[in-house]
Amino acid sequence: MFGRSSGIEPKYDDPRNHDGKYPPDWDARRKAVYERDNYTCQDCGLRSGPHAGDGGAILHAHHLISLRDGGRHHLANLVTVCQYCHDGIHGHPTGSQYGVGEHNALRFLRVVGRAIVRGIKWVIR
Repeated sequence: MFGRSSGIEPKYDDPRNHDGKYPPDWDARRKAVYERDNYTCQDCGLRSGPHAGDGGAILHAHHLISLRDGGRHHLANLVTVCQYCHDGIHGHPTGSQYGVGEHNALRFLRVVGRAIVRGIKWVIR
């Protein structure tokens, strides 16, 4: 489905094959994930890209298995999530826009709220 014609180099699936957190072809990878997931957050369903015009959600490509836990940059390990869901998954603000704009207080409150809900669910088990 994706390969050299899409700008994705399979050798960069393995994080040991490049310097830094993201491979040189990261932009192509995340765009391929967004397209595969129809520009839709796979957590909450918010849409972006061609479905939402200028008012669409800010999308992130999230590693299902983190690099710290042995995950790879392979497309099968990446999923599209909106910025708010990504913040909640990690329990802190994420992405290159962190610290920019007037919505940071709202982002922070959503992250805290999701963390509290996760804690309550854990206690109820």
